[in-house]
Amino acid sequence: MSVLSTVSEFVGYDQTASNAVSITVNGNQISGWGRVSIRMGVDIMPWTAMLETTLYQPDTGASVDIPAGAACVLSIGGDTVLTGYVQSVSEELTPQEHVYRVVIASRSVDLVECSAEFSTYQMNNTTALGIAQQVCQPFGISVSAVGGAGDIQIQQFSVILTETAYEVIERVCRLAGCIFYDQPDGTIVLSPVGTTVASGGVQQGVNMERLVSLSSLEGRFSSVQAIIQNPAILFTPPADGDKHAQQMQAQTAPVNASASDPGVPRRRPLLIPVELADDNYSVARKRVQWEVARRYGRSQVIEATVSSWRDGSGTLWAPNTLIPLTRASSSRNDLLLGELELVQGEDGTHANMVLMPSDAFVPEPLVLPAEQNEVTAAVSRD
Repeated sequence: MSVLSTVSEFVGYDQTASNAVSITVNGNQISGWGRVSIRMGVDIMPWTAMLETTLYQPDTGASVDIPAGAACVLSIGGDTVLTGYVQSVSEELTPQEHVYRVVIASRSVDLVECSAEFSTYQMNNTTALGIAQQVCQPFGISVSAVGGAGDIQIQQFSVILTETAYEVIERVCRLAGCIFYDQPDGTIVLSPVGTTVASGGVQQGVNMERLVSLSSLEGRFSSVQAIIQNPAILFTPPADGDKHAQQMQAQTAPVNASASDPGVPRRRPLLIPVELADDNYSVARKRVQWEVARRYGRSQVIEATVSSWRDGSGTLWAPNTLIPLTRASSSRNDLLLGELELVQGEDGTHANMVLMPSDAFVPEPLVLPAEQNEVTAAVSRD
């Protein structure tokens, strides 16, 4: 197979060295792709890429032979961006052109699509990181942690037989209060919500090509109240004085867990149940605050297109980093990069970003399984 370093001559497209996209398959580096789309994100697994070239001169002797299923590495300049497998290869032939298209997925595609396998489906006295490492080990995928993510001790954790490996990791990361996502080298990282600020960021009049902002009340509530799950028996009709209010007070007062969203102008209450093992209601108090913050964060979305794949320091944009957004008014707002698409084609090189407040990505507080088991055992003994 010849190395397609001259494909750019066929498609009439010249790439700068820092943004030259190539894939390495079976020891061969293939570059010169005319159209590129690379999709990455905090909530996206696996990361994926689509590469396409159009050969207008099929008799030049250049050839492509990329087998589906082959291991590959995608790079931009000297930076590794995605390590995984060739998912599919397609060709389209017409009298005028020969279109060759390759779709790539990161190694985590097997975690998303395949069932989890263990020697035992119940793990005791381990950490969230340890469980994630065990679930990834059969697939040859390493898992690391930064910022102390995944260090939380989990006394008992059971895997459901039909769960995918991804579903197991998603559950355990919620218990640990951290997020997880792909890395360019094909590994997975457990991490807190990012605090690293990208150099330069997105600036109107500098590198911003397009911006769409969304501010919504959808899914938001004026108040969020935790409530005990015991039955509330109404001995008198709700219309009889304030009996209904008194019964509701009896169900919520012991918890003392409520939060409000000042951005919701009309009455929109939300009741959430207190979990069985949350005997001191500490998780419920965190949960109501999380509900307000998460729903607000997901309702404030910025979609921005910038003219470069790299920040002001020359580093490729990366998910889970804070992006300073500067408007023409010079107001600055640091938002988390949740989703990123790097695209390249006849109209140049662009980066499409989805930005939200950091609170939009904080995992939901949950009661640890060990605490649930202890409470269940205590009830059984009684």
